[in-house]
Amino acid sequence: MNRKHTPWLLLLSFVCALIAAPTSAAEGETLQNPALERFYSELRTLFRTHYPKATSHLLKDQIHFEHDTHVFLVHEPLKTGDWQDPRETRGPKPGGILCDITLRKGEYRGAAVVPQTFDKRYFKVLVMASYSPKRDVHLYVHLSYPRNVSSDFLKEFAELVNGFEKYVD
Repeated sequence: MNRKHTPWLLLLSFVCALIAAPTSAAEGETLQNPALERFYSELRTLFRTHYPKATSHLLKDQIHFEHDTHVFLVHEPLKTGDWQDPRETRGPKPGGILCDITLRKGEYRGAAVVPQTFDKRYFKVLVMASYSPKRDVHLYVHLSYPRNVSSDFLKEFAELVNGFEKYVD
């Protein structure tokens, strides 16, 4: 080995070691909110019943479910009535599902009246914000689903989200 390459090889091995090293939460910090674990388990059961191949995770105060999605080019209308340029938006294909849920402090103070369903042409997005006065938190929910979604799934999902308080420790 040539001596002039030694510093570069050392640097390269150091960078590779950093990339390969497992990451962990800071001491005392967890990667999952323990208060959401029971609710996540209930949701996972529901999603796996209707979407057995769905992937999911609970990370801090966020829950994510996904199965058979695609990036679509979606045009959104502006308040002026004009159309904005298309944007890439991930959504479910027929038979797929996409869901993001975040636990947030306080009441929902967003601009949209919720619950509300938005039509994105290729799929629909149900936006919900269920509130727990007991804990002073709300779940901010975006559920993207295709037109062929099971009405039973939607009903069970809405019931679970609306009753989340009994599953949050």
